[in-house]
Amino acid sequence: MPEFKPITRKPGEIIRSEDWNKIQEDIRADLVRVEKSIVDLRGQLESMVESVTLVNIDSPVGRSYPLNEIVPGETIGYGTKVMGLISRQWLCDPQGSTVEICRYGVTDFIDVFAFWAGAEKGNAKLVDINLEYVDGSTATIPALFIHDCTKLAPKGKDNPYVEYLLSPNERAWYKYEVRNPNPDKEVRHISFIKTKPDSSPRIGNVLNAKSRIKPLPR
Repeated sequence: MPEFKPITRKPGEIIRSEDWNKIQEDIRADLVRVEKSIVDLRGQLESMVESVTLVNIDSPVGRSYPLNEIVPGETIGYGTKVMGLISRQWLCDPQGSTVEICRYGVTDFIDVFAFWAGAEKGNAKLVDINLEYVDGSTATIPALFIHDCTKLAPKGKDNPYVEYLLSPNERAWYKYEVRNPNPDKEVRHISFIKTKPDSSPRIGNVLNAKSRIKPLPR
């Protein structure tokens, strides 16, 4: 609350210039404090982040496999049904004609999103990410480096993972964070595209999206 303390006078009494000046200075000091509080509060609001984690995500393209199932063309699975929040892995449909691994529906504003991935014959730039926005426009995040999933790979400097999970037989999942190039546009779909034919990248059925909390328009 403001610390202003009024100086009162009876009707007809003359106020001294010293008292009048003190009243003005107290009011000014209170206004400065209020303005600073508003600036601080606005800064706190603008730095607040909303985080949403989507699990068991379905996709209209690609093919999903349980973690403990051996993917066609590979010789070993993960040896467990669940790793963290990941319960299934999405890969390109071997009978399909598309190189789209999976497409996740989001319909939200996103500043940064995180996904889990890995690849047999990995440690290379294997995946593009296509973002489709509600307004019909698109954006591409090209040539993402995906680490090898058959064993834990060094983080490196090219698209370093922020976290990893190891299965009982030491196969790996890696968590990557990607920044949306158009955070002011509402995202409708996030698509993962395989770019190297002889690789086998897979995407976990979990997605984390972070966005700054935006004030409502006046």
